[in-house]
Amino acid sequence: MLGDNRIRSCEDLSVTLDSQGGIVATLLRAMSEHRWFRLLARDRTTEGLAGSVEWVRSPETGLWVQFDEPWTACAFGQHKPAATMLLAA
Repeated sequence: MLGDNRIRSCEDLSVTLDSQGGIVATLLRAMSEHRWFRLLARDRTTEGLAGSVEWVRSPETGLWVQFDEPWTACAFGQHKPAATMLLAA
């Protein structure tokens, strides 16, 4: 488990995925064997997936870049913001 954050809104969930992804990318900077990672946000009580974001290592620069915008279940009306656990996978 990477961290335990209190998420109060759907916007908080996207922002948290963005910021925590940057932190993980910084931690993995020196580890050359990793080419990608996915950060998952799960609901604390149900452990259902609430959101995710994927980062990849750029083959040109070797730097971590966010592959796409964070995905959240909020966009589909599936997630009522509550405390979530963030996991790196």
